[in-house]
Amino acid sequence: MSRLLLVGARPPPTGGVATHLDQLRRALVQRGVEVTALDPRRRGPDGRDGRPRLILMLAHHAGRGNLVHVHTNGHNRKSWLLAAACSLPSGGRRALLTLHSGLAPAFMRSHQQWVRILCNRFTYVIAVNAELAAALAEAGVDPARVVLCPAFSPTGQELRLSPPGLRAVRRRHPMLLAAALAPGREYGADVLLDAFSMMRVHHERAGLMLYGPGTRSPQLAREVARRGLDGAVHLWGELDRPRALALVESADVFVRPTRADGDALSVREALALGVPVVASAVGTRPPETRLFPAGDARALAAALVETIFRAVGNPGGQKAPPTSADDCLPTLMALYRRCGLEIAAHATTGTPLATAS
Repeated sequence: MSRLLLVGARPPPTGGVATHLDQLRRALVQRGVEVTALDPRRRGPDGRDGRPRLILMLAHHAGRGNLVHVHTNGHNRKSWLLAAACSLPSGGRRALLTLHSGLAPAFMRSHQQWVRILCNRFTYVIAVNAELAAALAEAGVDPARVVLCPAFSPTGQELRLSPPGLRAVRRRHPMLLAAALAPGREYGADVLLDAFSMMRVHHERAGLMLYGPGTRSPQLAREVARRGLDGAVHLWGELDRPRALALVESADVFVRPTRADGDALSVREALALGVPVVASAVGTRPPETRLFPAGDARALAAALVETIFRAVGNPGGQKAPPTSADDCLPTLMALYRRCGLEIAAHATTGTPLATAS
């Protein structure tokens, strides 16, 4: 049986990278591949992952010639040290690297020699958007190694479970927004709350549902109260994927207010569910997305009002039909086969393999 070591974030929290790795692991298992998924954080969610186990697992898989695929943000020194550790045992002959973060290009441009040396040790380097691929090219990474591939697959969206209380929230608000938040200023919670406050001047019964690890912050609750939005903003905390999908599907508009982004999985999932999306003009956004300048709360408020009017304010209006989303799985399976991984045939749809130019 073919074997693969997947290195990257695992839930909790259920962020975009963790969701992508979970989809990838399931798809590979369905195709007859034995997969070990390892969280490289010092204290992993199952209490067993972390740096010591990473070193042992890398040595184990390298000794057997197994393929290693590491997923990381690429926007800090720790991320590239992880990439270096995962490339060393195989000398790059049997290793892939995926870079996910919209903050990575700036870091990469200030460390180009380091990036070039490390990336050229991998068989392929997968960039989730064109800006990341361009930063790799500027650093002098061998273009034959670079593959542009958004980290999204529509698989697994069939299962949706409504979280308790969602129907009651939906009944309270004729206009309802949803957004996923993680900790950090780059996720734009302040911009979103300011824009929502402006929008509420004209649509006082509008509601906002926030979910994800960023909603656990006491500071967020204080900012909601400071703006007088208690009762209008609903903090759902961390949700598993089926419940997060149900929450997004129930909304009239999905919002992505980030100041930086790679290729947001949540945006593509919302569009695939037929939910209109308003997002900042950073990273890669599907063409159906309504964009606003990053950090501009007033522009976001205007975009929300316009999008909500089209979605629910127009008599007889309906949600847009689900978009035909790209699927990363065919590209990744082709890369794995090029690296010698034996993968059983499986019915898939999506875009063909293409290297970044």
